[in-house]
Amino acid sequence: MQKNKNSYIIFLGGLIMLILIMLSYLNNSIFLEELLLCGFIIGLTTLVNMLGKVEKVQSENKQTQKEL
Repeated sequence: MQKNKNSYIIFLGGLIMLILIMLSYLNNSIFLEELLLCGFIIGLTTLVNMLGKVEKVQSENKQTQKEL
């Protein structure tokens, strides 16, 4: 259940970020460049975090298979 909860939070945060960027674009906001840059940085850090968790799970699975 914890894994699904984290996925929902990440999806909800990404959706809110996209909505803010779209609203900024539609209103010709002067902060659009900053929002795009921040969105890119947040997206990259989230992706690296998720990939790190996947790699950790894979290494744990390999260790358990070696023990068997």
